[in-house]
Amino acid sequence: MGDEASQLAQLAQCLSASLSPDAATRQNAEQFLASGAQQAGFSILLLKLVSSDGADAPARVAGAVAFKNLVKKHWTQVEPDVVGAPAPYCVGDAEKDQVRNLLVGLMLDAPKLAKAQLSEALSIVSAADFPEKWPGLLPELNTRLGVPGSTRDWSIVAGVLTTANTIFKKYRQAYKSEALYKELKYALDGFAKPLLALTLEAVDALTTATSANDTPACVSLLKCIRLVCRIFFSLNSQELPEVFEDDMDKWMGAFHGLLAYENVALDGLHEGSPSDAVKAAICDNVNLYIEKNEEEFQRFLNTFVQDVWVLLTKTSLESAKDHLVTSGIKFLTAVANSVHHSLFAGGDTLRQVCESIVIPNLTFTNDDEELFETNHVEYVRRDIEGSDSDTRRRGACELVRALTAKFPDVMAQSVSGYVGALLQQHATDPGSNWKAKDAAVTLVVALLVKSKTASKGATELNELGLSVVDFFNTQIAPELASAARDGGAGTVGVAVLRADSLKFVTVFRQFLPKQVIAPHLPAIVACLRARENVTHTYAANCLDKLLATRETSAVGAPSKPRFDASDLVSPTRDALFRDLFGVFDMPDSRENEYAMRAFCRVVTVLGDEIKPLATACVAKLASFLAETCANPKNPTFSHFLFEGVAGLTKAAATDAATMAAFETALFPPFQFVLQQDVVEFAPYVFQLLAQMIETRTKSVGLRNDPLPPAYLAIFPALLAPALWDRQANVVALVRLLEAYLRKAPAEIAAGAENRLTGVLGVFQKLVASRAQDHQGFFILNAFAECLPLAAWKTHLPAVWGVLFSRLQTSKTPKFTKCLVVFTCLLAAKHGPGCVEETMAAVQPGIFEMIVKSVLTEAIPAVAGAVETKIVAVAGANVLSESAGIKADVASWCKFLSAVVATLEKPQEVKDAEAAARGEGGDANAEAEAAENEAGYAAAYNALRNAARVDVDPCADVADPKTNLAQKLSVVSAQAPGVFSAAIATNCPPEVQQALAAYCAAAQVAIQ
Repeated sequence: MGDEASQLAQLAQCLSASLSPDAATRQNAEQFLASGAQQAGFSILLLKLVSSDGADAPARVAGAVAFKNLVKKHWTQVEPDVVGAPAPYCVGDAEKDQVRNLLVGLMLDAPKLAKAQLSEALSIVSAADFPEKWPGLLPELNTRLGVPGSTRDWSIVAGVLTTANTIFKKYRQAYKSEALYKELKYALDGFAKPLLALTLEAVDALTTATSANDTPACVSLLKCIRLVCRIFFSLNSQELPEVFEDDMDKWMGAFHGLLAYENVALDGLHEGSPSDAVKAAICDNVNLYIEKNEEEFQRFLNTFVQDVWVLLTKTSLESAKDHLVTSGIKFLTAVANSVHHSLFAGGDTLRQVCESIVIPNLTFTNDDEELFETNHVEYVRRDIEGSDSDTRRRGACELVRALTAKFPDVMAQSVSGYVGALLQQHATDPGSNWKAKDAAVTLVVALLVKSKTASKGATELNELGLSVVDFFNTQIAPELASAARDGGAGTVGVAVLRADSLKFVTVFRQFLPKQVIAPHLPAIVACLRARENVTHTYAANCLDKLLATRETSAVGAPSKPRFDASDLVSPTRDALFRDLFGVFDMPDSRENEYAMRAFCRVVTVLGDEIKPLATACVAKLASFLAETCANPKNPTFSHFLFEGVAGLTKAAATDAATMAAFETALFPPFQFVLQQDVVEFAPYVFQLLAQMIETRTKSVGLRNDPLPPAYLAIFPALLAPALWDRQANVVALVRLLEAYLRKAPAEIAAGAENRLTGVLGVFQKLVASRAQDHQGFFILNAFAECLPLAAWKTHLPAVWGVLFSRLQTSKTPKFTKCLVVFTCLLAAKHGPGCVEETMAAVQPGIFEMIVKSVLTEAIPAVAGAVETKIVAVAGANVLSESAGIKADVASWCKFLSAVVATLEKPQEVKDAEAAARGEGGDANAEAEAAENEAGYAAAYNALRNAARVDVDPCADVADPKTNLAQKLSVVSAQAPGVFSAAIATNCPPEVQQALAAYCAAAQVAIQ
């Protein structure tokens, strides 16, 4: 590339091109950067460009981004995923030394936007290297901070503290370990004392600057102090360090003084008062201490409760003060939840808390109203999604819950009085005083909810004498009824109260009996017509949650859905679909994820009853698909859009006419996705194609029809290597290949030998990957189950060669288990002779070796019911038909014991063992997690309505235990006394008992 100057010029040009609006130019530049990132010295070149004042600002920022990406991918050495492949490129040690020497200084001098990227890169580097490989980091930071008594440059100090904050932030969420505490001690020994000295000096300098009315100096100092507070939080997050305990008086004294600090000159700043940011950070620190270091902090508690109380009562309702208020309320909530809750004891104290802190921060502000009308996405995110960003309302509600848990009677009386007063205020002038009822409803929710989950809403209520049903009937139902009367129209106040009412129903759905809520379903549906985005979004969310509610008829009885198709009969059903689809025509709701989620839920509840509307619905969804595929915007909406298509296919596409209509509507957007390479949606399309092919395989009305040519025309393109290089595609593509093999095995195998060769090439690629090897076995299992043996038997020796090579070079529990299942499936479907013959082509006698050393040892790890049956059927075949295995009686008995052990092991034990190996888990917990987290995932997200259905490949064997007994009876009759004596001598008593039970059930005997 020439000398360094030309390299930097070329790099700057490339970075500028990576920002080009022209896709081709941008793609070429990105390829160059990706290639350069794997060349020695490239990271240094990037840092030099970022530090160059001669480069333009966009190129410097792009260089910082490229450096961050390089560090993410290539700083730490990782093992290759593909067995036998060379290790991925990693930055060399000498180059790393250069980077570490440059990075801190560059962080301090870089432009603001570039500094943010370098900060993230520094975080990655320090997480990997500090302190062992970067011992000079803390000394360098201390040197750049300066020493007490010297003239400090507070702008440089801020940069150093920003770097330190980036490094230490990882301690907040780190898992406790000996290595962590060793590293933390190193950090504390090198930084805690200088940090305290700096803090005290900064506080003194702040006092001086405030007296001199030097606002810029005050701002600079407060920014430094806030960073100190965040570093304090990080270093104290694990437990109370001795060095901080020794100096607690100094730290708390400084914090106390800062909470009382006032400077009116700072309140009008555009970015908010830096004093408020410091106070919020201090509230976070004392909140950490009350939660983790309660005993040591106790002597300061009264002081800080009083400080925060005064602070909250003096703080205005401006949105710029929100962070300060939420942090302060969080501290008071932590105190209320602690053993020191007696600080709030007494009716007058609780009354003051409610009047001075709770009610003001529950009130619907002008900012809330603006957010409701102009930014519904953020309003919904804050209110019903439980976003990470705290709000005043949420904080006030949490404080009410904490105080109610400790003082239930007093709080019930006090809050009920406020609720009654607020409702009375609303009743005097509903049009003007709607905010009073909004606050009342919010207070009731906060007071009554004791515990809740995202999937079920409120799960436990406080027993305070306030009835959810009564409040619903008197205050919530009238709001919903008005929506049914006026079609969802109304003022902003009316819309907010309807949203409140819908949220109330959503939260308390478990405690509102069906007979109470069912008559109001039409009114909830009517709220879908509201012009306000928040209201019709809440209506969709409410419908989704209501229809998902499950209940039990008796204690211990299985739960069942509360609502079924009979509850959605016309005219409710017709209005429901009309209004749900109407939401998508509202401004800014074209991709409303809640409405699409509700549509999916309705389809699930209706089941077969959706058939009359299915063709019209899928045509509507196909139009959405065409629009969304051309310009994807909302990934969660897109996910549920595809989920809706899968739901309709599952429920309705069971005859030729309906399936043809679905294919006519859906194939154009599917083709667009595949032809235009819309990578976000390709996995969804593959899943839907697999589902449609599987439906043609299983449905009574379709199973005898051949697979249409349109599907077969797609097949060759599915084997393109580029598709399989994308990890997100693999699971769905394997599922699709399986579907082809099940529905059209003759077409795949006959005439076009290259099709089988191509599929086996995919298998070979997948089985070489530690992450995807099980997907390769799915393909082999489909071969064994669906293809005639003659069509692929000649390929089997090569298959075994690949598998044995992987077994020898990179054996893992997952791979071994998959190998066992495939071998057993082949033996169950085509007999052990086929397995033995094709293995012998690789190495004579290897079959017996595999049975003795692999199958016998790994069979107990097989967990699934279908897999267990496959192993048992294959085991019976091997035990009765394989001459080589029968010749070694001791090994025969050991193999028999392994088969019986896996048959006898309870399924719950297998599930627990599989969960311990990371292969499974609790089904109910997984269902709830799926409910909470359903939506788009960056890698691969399964469509629940298109879920794989396990097929029993040994359906001809009714009972594997009886089958085993019958096979053993036959083989023992060929050599009377041999096998029965061997079992008595070599098999454990529990195996013998189990075999006796099998024989008794089968009415046979082992001779």
